[in-house]
Amino acid sequence: MKVVIVDNELIAVQYLTKLLDTYEDVTIEKSFLDSVEAMIYLLNNPCDVIFLDIEMPNINGIYIAEHVIEKYPKTKVCFITGYNEFAVKAFELNVIDYILKPFTKERLDQTITKLKVSDNTDYSILNELGEDIKFQLNMICGYDDEDIVLLNYKDIYYVEMLERNIFIHTKDKVLKGNKTLNFYESKLNPYGFYRTHKSYIVNLNKMSKMRPRINYTYDVIFRDIKDIVPISRHKVKELKEFFKI
Repeated sequence: MKVVIVDNELIAVQYLTKLLDTYEDVTIEKSFLDSVEAMIYLLNNPCDVIFLDIEMPNINGIYIAEHVIEKYPKTKVCFITGYNEFAVKAFELNVIDYILKPFTKERLDQTITKLKVSDNTDYSILNELGEDIKFQLNMICGYDDEDIVLLNYKDIYYVEMLERNIFIHTKDKVLKGNKTLNFYESKLNPYGFYRTHKSYIVNLNKMSKMRPRINYTYDVIFRDIKDIVPISRHKVKELKEFFKI
């Protein structure tokens, strides 16, 4: 059983490593304290099991799991976290093994047994968990054909929904997203992103000006790109209040 550990707490990684080393049929391939490094590795190197923290800087563990499972469906995920708010939903749905810190060797024994016998775990609920649970992302995934690109939120100008497809616009490229517009709105909102229209989320830090159109609507004009994004009429007032216009 090839295992990867991802946890931003060094003591937690050391403790889990020590316990996993006692199992003859478990091999620790890698361990990571940095969630971005972990995601890059996991998307390019399949493993059997990921022991994964949830609340980490830059990228949330649920978000990592979603993308890894999408690429490697046979990978098994075990969340290990100190936040029991996630446990309730996970246990109700009975689809993901979930260890609450602090844990014992006996508790880990149960997990190892479950991982050995569980061949068809249903991870479809990961998307629902990601949608429903509040967490912030400094980085999100975009897709360039088959390549997965990690984007810092600061590099995103706007997110667009076009014919039910999601497109993430940066200064020099357009990447495809695999989440709903509501997902991107909730995760990017803390960083100065605003939904100007039912089909658009704009990084307000990239705006140059608001240009009036007909029927009391406006357009967003950006500083560094020529794209124009609409502001629906009922959003204009909110934006004017935000900018104290």
